[in-house]
Amino acid sequence: MTAAFGRLPQNGAAPAGDRIGATILAIDDDAAIRAVIERQLDRLGYRPLMASDGRGGLRLFDAHATDIELVLLDWSMPGKSGKEVLAELLSRRSDLRVVLVTGSSDAMIDEHATHDAVSILRKPFTPAQLTLIVRTVLGA
Repeated sequence: MTAAFGRLPQNGAAPAGDRIGATILAIDDDAAIRAVIERQLDRLGYRPLMASDGRGGLRLFDAHATDIELVLLDWSMPGKSGKEVLAELLSRRSDLRVVLVTGSSDAMIDEHATHDAVSILRKPFTPAQLTLIVRTVLGA
């Protein structure tokens, strides 16, 4: 797992300031990945909002923009790509925290991770890795 914000804690403990109950939007075209994300976020006490594509994700974001504290965004999706969705999300709310979820090692993805609010979670990931990055990003 790569993270643009630095090293993740090794013990998996929630960092100080972790916002249990936070609303997290996950946008991924893979139903199995969405199911893992939704189950893990729910288990941890977060409020997951799930979208199966970029357009649906943007609609959900617009409907809940003031509540969403984090977006988990698949980089490679049919239709509106992760790159396009990321640009639109950040144009709507520049302070939004985003974790790009990807199975590729595209240099363009790493370039986007230089934005202070953008981190990367590489696929395949475990529920523990998902927990760690979500807690770290929200606790930052």
